[in-house]
Amino acid sequence: MWYMSNSISFGYDASAHFFLLILCTKSLYYIYMPIDTFSLGHTSADIIRADDFYHTCDAWLDGSSVNHVVTLNPEMVMEAKGNADFRDAINSADMRIPDGAGLIWAHWYIRSEFWSLIPSLVAFSFRSVERITGVDIVVRLSQIAEKRGVPVYLLGGTTRQVERTKRLLARRFPALSVHTSSDHVFDISGPSDVLADIQRVQPAILFVAYGAPKQALWIQRHKKEFSSVRIAVGVGGAFAILSEEKRRAPDFLRALNLEWLWRLFLEPSRLPRIWTAVVKFPRFVHRQKVKKVS
Repeated sequence: MWYMSNSISFGYDASAHFFLLILCTKSLYYIYMPIDTFSLGHTSADIIRADDFYHTCDAWLDGSSVNHVVTLNPEMVMEAKGNADFRDAINSADMRIPDGAGLIWAHWYIRSEFWSLIPSLVAFSFRSVERITGVDIVVRLSQIAEKRGVPVYLLGGTTRQVERTKRLLARRFPALSVHTSSDHVFDISGPSDVLADIQRVQPAILFVAYGAPKQALWIQRHKKEFSSVRIAVGVGGAFAILSEEKRRAPDFLRALNLEWLWRLFLEPSRLPRIWTAVVKFPRFVHRQKVKKVS
């Protein structure tokens, strides 16, 4: 009896330690998981946890060169197919993070051996994903900038959007130095007064809200002209949302990866763009997967 009891006890302990080891190993994998880069046609995307992304940005601030971040979504991937300059700008960036949930679906679907196209799209609606949006980037990097004591610069958007975003950041981060561009029309070569103002201010972080593909092309062209900038990131319509000019999708729609439905409700004129993102893009990814398998 004593022998059996000890044997059973020993077996239980060994199993417990074995599963604990697996759990710890798995946890360590997710903690130290490297960036997972995957191809989408002639472009690529970097799957990275939000915390790891912001830690990387924090480290970049100690560097001596500018790092270009593209916030990538399905529309941009499709645009890059027929726009060589835009494609080059994306591929030359230091990081291409998934702003759109569709990219995370693509990463999952391409590597899945079980799911077919339509069922995968339905199942993905019930899957929790971690996106790194332009809105979140502006807020989190501004928080880091305040702690670091370095200035940020808001470029693009309307005057109203920029000023209201500046006030929002000033309320949240009182010690943060926020600078904004003057009202101007987009010019890939400048404009010269904007370039001069950025040089004068010497920001460490540059948020560019010209929209795609303009912001990526602008950053690629000018990123080496700014001696102080360490992070230049395209943030799309972030200023419009942070200024409350446009309402962000409700939490439950974002949780279901249906933010596109909210955008269609607010702006029916976006239907062609949304069609590209939710219909053409999945078909494009499916063809890539089939081609890879064959």
